[in-house]
Amino acid sequence: MSNETTIVFLHGAGTGAWVWERVMDELSIPSVALDIPGRVAGATPENCSEALVAELDRRGIDSIILVMHSLAGVLAPGLMARLGTRIKRCIFVAAVIPPSGGSFVDALGFVNRQILRALFKLNPKGLTPSPEMLRAELCNDLSPQDSEQIISRFTPEMPGLYLTSVNAFSPLPNATYIRLLKDKSVPPERQDTMLARLSQPSVRELETGHMAMLAAPKALTDLIMEEVEPAH
Repeated sequence: MSNETTIVFLHGAGTGAWVWERVMDELSIPSVALDIPGRVAGATPENCSEALVAELDRRGIDSIILVMHSLAGVLAPGLMARLGTRIKRCIFVAAVIPPSGGSFVDALGFVNRQILRALFKLNPKGLTPSPEMLRAELCNDLSPQDSEQIISRFTPEMPGLYLTSVNAFSPLPNATYIRLLKDKSVPPERQDTMLARLSQPSVRELETGHMAMLAAPKALTDLIMEEVEPAH
C-alpha cells in the first residue's frame, strides 16, 4: 500500500461521488471520492463501511483523511473501527453524528424521528423528496443548473442506513467539524448538537447551504487544506 496521504470524500444522502468533483479539482494532494453502497437491499452503516474499506484496500490507500458530508457521518464509527491509525484526520461537513448507540434518525428531533420511521415503513426502497423540498433544503444557495442536477440525479438510500444503530464514536484527537451557516437541511443549531458529540473538534464555518461543495468549492477546499496540512 501507498504511504502517501489521500483525502477520501464520502457524499451525503441522494448524491454520489460526482458531487465532490469541483473540490477535488482544487486540491494539490491526492484525493478520491467513493460512492457509498447504500442503495442495495440490506444496506446498513456497518456493511457500507466494510465495503468502503475493501475498496480502499483494493486501491492500495493506506494513509487516509476522511471527509464526510451529511449522512456519511453515520459511517464514521465503522470506518474508524476498521481503519484505526490509517485515519489521520476526520473532517465532518455538516455531518450527522448520532448519539451513542443511536441511528441517523435518533440524531433528529422527536417529531422528525417519528415521521421518518413512519415514512420508511411505507417506502422500504427509500425516500425521494419532492423537487420543491430538494430546492428548499439542498439548493437554497445553488445556481439553477446545480439545483436541477441535484434534483435529476437524486437517488434514495435504503432505510437501513438511517434506522440502524451505530457504535459510539471513539475519541478523535484529529477531528474537524465544518458548520454550514445557511444550511436548511441540517441547520446550524442541529450541527451544534452533532459536533458536541465529538471530542474537542476543531470547528470551522462557511456561509453556505448544505451543498457547500457545489456552492463554494474553492472556499471549502481552502478550509479542508488548512485542516489537513499538519496531517499531510
